[in-house]
Amino acid sequence: MGFAELVALWVVFIAAVALFSGTIERRLAALAAGANADVFDRPLKRLKGVLEFAFLQKRMLRDSYAGIYHLMIFWGFVFLMARSWQVIFDSLFPKLGLLERFGAAGLYYLTVKDVFELVVILGILLAVARRLFRKPERVENSADAWATLSFIGLLMVSDLVTDGTAILLADPEWGAYTPISQAAGSLFAGMSGTPLFLLNRAAFWAHFLVFLGFLNFLPYSKHFHIFTSLFNVYFRNLDEERNIRKVDLEAEHFGVSKMNDFTWKEMLDLYTCTECGRCKEGCPTNLTGKPLKPKEYCNSLRDLLYSMTQEEIEGGKELPEGKNIIGDTVPEDAIWACTTCRYCEWACPLFISYAGKLVGHRAYLTLEESSFPNEAQAAFKGMERQGNPWNLPRADRANWAEGLDVRHISEVEGTKYLLWVGCAGAYEDRQKKVTRALVKILKAGGVNFGILGEEESCTGDSARRLGNEYLFSAMAEANIETMKGYGVKKIVTACPHCLQTLKNDYKDYGGDFEVVHATTFIADLVSKGRIKFDKKVDETITYHDPCYMSRYEGDVDSARKIASSIPSLKVNEMEWSGERSVCCGAGGGRFWLEEKLGERINHYRFKQIEATGVKTAAVGCPFCHTMLDNARGELGREEIAVKDIIEIAAEALAD
Repeated sequence: MGFAELVALWVVFIAAVALFSGTIERRLAALAAGANADVFDRPLKRLKGVLEFAFLQKRMLRDSYAGIYHLMIFWGFVFLMARSWQVIFDSLFPKLGLLERFGAAGLYYLTVKDVFELVVILGILLAVARRLFRKPERVENSADAWATLSFIGLLMVSDLVTDGTAILLADPEWGAYTPISQAAGSLFAGMSGTPLFLLNRAAFWAHFLVFLGFLNFLPYSKHFHIFTSLFNVYFRNLDEERNIRKVDLEAEHFGVSKMNDFTWKEMLDLYTCTECGRCKEGCPTNLTGKPLKPKEYCNSLRDLLYSMTQEEIEGGKELPEGKNIIGDTVPEDAIWACTTCRYCEWACPLFISYAGKLVGHRAYLTLEESSFPNEAQAAFKGMERQGNPWNLPRADRANWAEGLDVRHISEVEGTKYLLWVGCAGAYEDRQKKVTRALVKILKAGGVNFGILGEEESCTGDSARRLGNEYLFSAMAEANIETMKGYGVKKIVTACPHCLQTLKNDYKDYGGDFEVVHATTFIADLVSKGRIKFDKKVDETITYHDPCYMSRYEGDVDSARKIASSIPSLKVNEMEWSGERSVCCGAGGGRFWLEEKLGERINHYRFKQIEATGVKTAAVGCPFCHTMLDNARGELGREEIAVKDIIEIAAEALAD
């Protein structure tokens, strides 16, 4: 290498590193403007997650084809980043000789390097084939994606050609350790002298320029996740079921309306999105033509963040028209469309959060702007006045229990469970039958339990998820005080929304209870032999997994264990079941709101039920029960019954 070439290398290198450093400095400064995030606890669990989800890519492998080629490219690229830096530093410092310093280990390193370059090239070919011949709907053939594949492919090919031509020119000792490079060089075996030398230098410079160009391209592309994904996985929310951030009711500003209202971790999410589209596949709003599509939501915020000055990000400057989050970047219809079902969060391979951000926008609209859907007002008033969103008399809350000899929790001695009935279980006609069926099972299992009766009030689940933290906090504090007053420690409930709120949300207000869903509890009674189903239920059902059980609670087995223990009962699974279950449309307070845009979510889900050919759809949630039963009537499918799995279990008990 001549002096002029060495000077050129240094000039290009310094310019590229300076440009990259400036970009990263701006990206980090933007994160620094975000609110604090409590994500530094449990470091060992976080490191384990990085190994499992970032390096071994467990979530990516849910799609085996994409997962395999992504692993090939990822691991090859990680290893070959070191190779590229080795080549660059050996070129900038000709006397450094990094490989020679490692002796035999350096030679074997070259062999591994060769193999990895071949693996990456094969991975790229698989990725190209997928995009050209078997592209899923969620995948977009964007210029960004093709550019990234091209950059990586050029890095591999240019390095193989550089080494292959070097072997032809000088037959170095290390040539015997690089079989793939030798094969690449054999393509040019007819060349010699100056042409071969010029090809060698061209291949080297191509590698050098592509590497530094790619380095500067990444922070502006969706593949910025190459730098941010490890951090995003490490700083992920370890308590995924607690995905709603508590609103500080003492603050001057509520919710999320400005970029710096996000935590720095939520802003890191925006950098990390790979645009893979997995979040959209089972998202109920995307499937039914609503204005909310998780990927587009995340990417629009990322693009806004990139377009803002640091002063605008920090909130020190009034934003010009078109740069506001709510309205300009994210339409209000999209904000209110979310059902908080968490499909997007469950599907995301890099643990990007969505529900908490959207509820943060709702909190701003509800608490600061008093701008929320008109239908929510009735539910809010009902919760305030009567302790239930239907605004039915508090005095009627225990009417469902007439004739069942159910005791008040204050009358129960010893180890006891509070049966949390919930508003639907106390007031809604269909769900009253489920509550009575649950009582039958609990008594059959010898469970020592009681209820709060008129003292029970709505948990406030819908209030919080519709952004009304004032109302939620009042309800939470009152319920916590009541339960602590009766020494309640263990709770059983048939409502997954009550479960989530009592078990997780109430921790924000000092409530720490052991809460279990009725299906989980019944499955445990069955496994311990405390109840036995003697009657045959000779039918085939399909089971609709509630989002708040499957993805929040992580329990997709209990209902199926109950079904498998009932004589003659068979289960025909839907394609979209278990953790992949499609939402009924009621979550996130949507139960109380009109569905004005696109296809009704409950209709979409009911058609999936109908496709199984069963005559009974089993559910495990009062909201799912109502939504799917309504869809049954609205679609004219009266021949298909909708029942709670608890009802079916009670039918199988001996009288």
